[in-house]
Amino acid sequence: MLWDGIKHFKMKLFKSAERTKAQIERGVGILNSLKIVINVLYALMIFQTFLILPRPDDPELEYQSLSQIFSDNVMEIVIILIGLILIVTYWIQFNRQLGNLVRSSPVHASLAITQMICLMLYLYFVRFDMAYDGMRLALQMESIFLSLAGFIGIFNWMYARKNNLTSDQINDNEERSILYQILPEPLAALFSLPFATISPKAWTLSFLIIIPLGYFLKLLRNKQESKLTEK
Repeated sequence: MLWDGIKHFKMKLFKSAERTKAQIERGVGILNSLKIVINVLYALMIFQTFLILPRPDDPELEYQSLSQIFSDNVMEIVIILIGLILIVTYWIQFNRQLGNLVRSSPVHASLAITQMICLMLYLYFVRFDMAYDGMRLALQMESIFLSLAGFIGIFNWMYARKNNLTSDQINDNEERSILYQILPEPLAALFSLPFATISPKAWTLSFLIIIPLGYFLKLLRNKQESKLTEK
């Protein structure tokens, strides 16, 4: 009877180990699929961003020269440029995070896709902004979805750390460092929200806050790292 009990326990333990191994393999598969899907989506968004630019062949517009195209649409081009820079920044940050993961999970993958949906909705409202010449609601929605995309990315990184999806080769300091590096963009987008009620120019200029924000967070990160080193 005792031997049967031990045998049953061993079989149960073996099945549990098999299930854990299977989960790890599935997680690796999800991560590989996620890399392909997200990179393709980012590439498509960058392509779509260029399609929003004023076109010289537009029948409703009459341009005599290339310089006229840019001079007549300065604010629109600046807004598109800001969006392009932020999308590329999110793409770089996303690949930096994925480069430090050994596997993913359904929750992690779902959050990553949700982040992409927020960025696509941001581009959708950029089109509204272009069509209605700095529409207040469009600017507000751009700020909201840009910040949401960033904060979802931050939460997803914290989730990955908590659930041991990160590589053993990355230490706690590096994990915290990545967290500080992905904070400025969503904070700047959130900061820009009230400026949408003032004017498109004020909204655009408000994104310059990203420079002091990045510097401040870098100082804060260095300060925390020095404290941990002293301990």
